[in-house]
Amino acid sequence: MRPWTPQRVLDAAIVMEWRPDGASEVLTDGYRLIRYPDWALDPSFPAAQVTRSRLSRPADAVIDEVLARVRQWGLLGVAWWVSDATWPADTEDRLRARGGKRIDAVQILACDLRDGLPELGIPAGVTVELVRDERTFRAASMVTVRGWGRKEPSEQDIARDLTDAIRDLAAWSGFRVVASVDGAPASSGGCTLNGEVAQLWGAVTLPAFRRRGSYRAVLAERLRLARDHGTELALVKGRVETSGPILLRAGFTDYGEERCYWLSR
Repeated sequence: MRPWTPQRVLDAAIVMEWRPDGASEVLTDGYRLIRYPDWALDPSFPAAQVTRSRLSRPADAVIDEVLARVRQWGLLGVAWWVSDATWPADTEDRLRARGGKRIDAVQILACDLRDGLPELGIPAGVTVELVRDERTFRAASMVTVRGWGRKEPSEQDIARDLTDAIRDLAAWSGFRVVASVDGAPASSGGCTLNGEVAQLWGAVTLPAFRRRGSYRAVLAERLRLARDHGTELALVKGRVETSGPILLRAGFTDYGEERCYWLSR
């Protein structure tokens, strides 16, 4: 049984980078720039993002190159993620010097499921369901759209995404769950099963139901199902000011921080 060393965890975190259908990607030997499709955007999710950079050239030259691409796309700027693995080491300083404003930060958090499942103390009145049909899919979709402030999807989009969700569930390559408080949908979240790793993503709770245990219910059910289907490690990027503290209390270990800077073109 191989140990989950910090390097193995960080390598697994790189694989989590999301490239949805309809995205445009610029992938060089030094950085990855993604232009996300409009349907994936919300007020906290910019359209253009440098998800990682490890450069052999001076940071300013690459920043100029990325901004030129962003201008071609007709966007107002780019979100640039940095971490301890970013190179050169002064990339974050150069972003700030050029007017970059920090807009987000996440922790890379992992939990070894071979050690057992955490006890999360789900309150009475909170229930959780696997998304496996149109009713549960629409409930989870409603929570996701309103929780993240996205545009309401069309019926065509709903039909397409429902088909994809049922297909992924049939193969157990991925799944979603939805939690309700006293019968009202309150939280939802997804999980992608990638070999030994359960990649947790997209968890959100409607404001009216926060601090009532529905997020913990969504977390607990995803961990249980992931372990039941053969994964060893649960991996998630939790926001420092919201989900991160909950995950740490649940027994996740912190493997480092990623910070995001907004740079106008």
